[in-house]
Amino acid sequence: MKYPFFTFVCVVSMLCLGCGEKLTRVTGKVTLDGKEVEGATVTFTSAENASVFASAMTNAEGVYSLQTLHGGAKMLQGIPKGSYIVAIVKKETDGPPRQDTSTMTIEERTNYEMSLTSTGGPMRMNFIYHIPRKYEVASYSGLTAEVPASGTVVHNFELDSR
Repeated sequence: MKYPFFTFVCVVSMLCLGCGEKLTRVTGKVTLDGKEVEGATVTFTSAENASVFASAMTNAEGVYSLQTLHGGAKMLQGIPKGSYIVAIVKKETDGPPRQDTSTMTIEERTNYEMSLTSTGGPMRMNFIYHIPRKYEVASYSGLTAEVPASGTVVHNFELDSR
């Protein structure tokens, strides 16, 4: 064979194209006390394998469409079939917007961080929660979802502020 390495790479590439697990498109709507929630992060985490997860942000109508990070760089629509636990969070900090400190010297960065607190101690951020914190951690939220092997599935979440 004239090009054994090239042939090997082509065969492995063709085989791997069929190796990937099929993804099911998952969409839905998030409401809180009957009102659409814009800007919430919805995260599905596999109940069997915490390294399998997908997330999305809700739009102005409270609608989300999950995406999965594939190969460390590419976002794909959907998630693999399975049982999932779900977290939904919408929070913001009450502090000033942070500056990009990546180009600062150590001294400039230290001075900047110290200026953010009145005591000169570690910077503390307070969060304003727009959704009750009980929904923030998937393992405690009580929210679950079953995802079939293919197609499109709709999972709406009607959250309660009480």
